[in-house]
Amino acid sequence: MTRREQHTALLLMTILLGTAVSCQTTGSRFLSLFGLQKEPIALALVIDADPVQTVAALNPFPRYAALQRAMQDDLGRPVTVEPCFLFQAKSGLESGWYDAAVMTPTHYARLANAEQHRVLATPVDAAGRATHPAYLVVPAGSEFNDPSELAGHVVAFGPGDDALTHHAALLLLRKHGVQRTDLALEPLPVPGSLKHFPIARSVAQSVINGSSHTGFISQLDWETMPTTATEEGLPTRDELRIIGETIALPLKLVVASPKLDQQSASQIRDFLLSAAGEHPAALEPLGIYGYTIPDEEISQTCRSILQSTPDAE
Repeated sequence: MTRREQHTALLLMTILLGTAVSCQTTGSRFLSLFGLQKEPIALALVIDADPVQTVAALNPFPRYAALQRAMQDDLGRPVTVEPCFLFQAKSGLESGWYDAAVMTPTHYARLANAEQHRVLATPVDAAGRATHPAYLVVPAGSEFNDPSELAGHVVAFGPGDDALTHHAALLLLRKHGVQRTDLALEPLPVPGSLKHFPIARSVAQSVINGSSHTGFISQLDWETMPTTATEEGLPTRDELRIIGETIALPLKLVVASPKLDQQSASQIRDFLLSAAGEHPAALEPLGIYGYTIPDEEISQTCRSILQSTPDAE
């Protein structure tokens, strides 16, 4: 994708969000003021993808429609679901306009006074795991055996603000004495930038073909890679070797507004915790298998993830 295409996609995303955000919530709150319906539960979906993926994600309703309907039926209240930028979610949560927001650990860490925003739940995968690490991989025949050996070499990272394959990845390197500036950095698109890829397959292929000495792949992406060669020619696990593992983080968090009343918070949390048993079909479009309540250690780890990366902004 060219830079012009990126800018065009970002402009379209901004226009669409600027005209669409809060429409559903505004309408529901207006009706509730006149007693035409109960006060709605307003849920924000914080955009976390690159510009092209984000344009495709602007209409979340095909994926969230079933969950939204199920929540409305169980809670007996209207439920609104709206995509928004992080700055909109921040102000919406602080003011109470949004009752809760679905966001990444990176977004959560960027909330002002994040500790005041209670994490109601996090999704779990098919194995019941709420958190996952990223793996540092090298070619199967590589001489590298430890992250501390990577100074001066090319490292492939995931998307630029990804909690695992960017921020946690830099944290792992720092713990092994390798600073960001110790790496072989890229001249483009900005001199001195890290080497980023939008998807794990591209990271794996770059490591296998030698254009990167090593790279970071999330555990979930690693597990979906074929073990041995396939007719499609996809990168395989037997072509790579793991030499490091980042801290484990959740993919998403459902974060409550500080102004959310305890009864509503309990209703949202209880619905999410029961969704796997009561509404499994509503979770399928989201690619998750249920929700759990994270312990304080997980929340604290998410809040501190940016503190270890000097380029967090």
